[in-house]
Amino acid sequence: MNKSNAVQLPLKDKAYNLIKEQIIKCQLMPGSDLSEAQIAMELGISRTPVREAVLQLNREGFITIYPRKGMIVSSISVKDIQEVFQIREMIEPHMAKTACKNMSKEYLLGLKEKFKAIKFGLDSASDMAYFDLDIEFHKYILERGNNNHLIRFMNEIFDLDYRIRVMSTLDRDDVEKRSSPEHFDIIDALISKDEKRIEDTIRRHLINSREVALMRIY
Repeated sequence: MNKSNAVQLPLKDKAYNLIKEQIIKCQLMPGSDLSEAQIAMELGISRTPVREAVLQLNREGFITIYPRKGMIVSSISVKDIQEVFQIREMIEPHMAKTACKNMSKEYLLGLKEKFKAIKFGLDSASDMAYFDLDIEFHKYILERGNNNHLIRFMNEIFDLDYRIRVMSTLDRDDVEKRSSPEHFDIIDALISKDEKRIEDTIRRHLINSREVALMRIY
């Protein structure tokens, strides 16, 4: 019994991580049909751990299950976008002001160079690298605040936010003229430790990102 559980739990996690990553990165688009049998076959495992993973993703809102009919990737609504950015606007500016004293100037400058090095719009790999770095930056701000409960909560928000970023289909012009410069402004503000400047730059970035998401997705 214990041996069976030890085998099944990693398989469930493997299925969970695979499906979730494909949903978050929009490799599985909202409304896409999902098949437990197909996923199990692709992973080379039984349907039981896949079903467990699907149920967890359903509880987290990534998958919608229709009893006796099937299941699909959940959609993202206008309300989802508004709520995600409302939460981020409430938390991130305040946390950044608190956490800036714990941040490494060298790390922040390194992030800026990484942003500059990514050629967004070149190919899908470059685009995903940009989204990954964007999330890394915002998670770093929260992690420096040393509030583990808040970090766990915000990780769920960032998962949904990643989907929104990908679905917003940013173009090179928007990244070069708005998104990247806004990140540079935030980094400079964090290095300066000027609390008003930190709050203003983060809030402006989040408001602009919300408007772009609403415009491009709906």
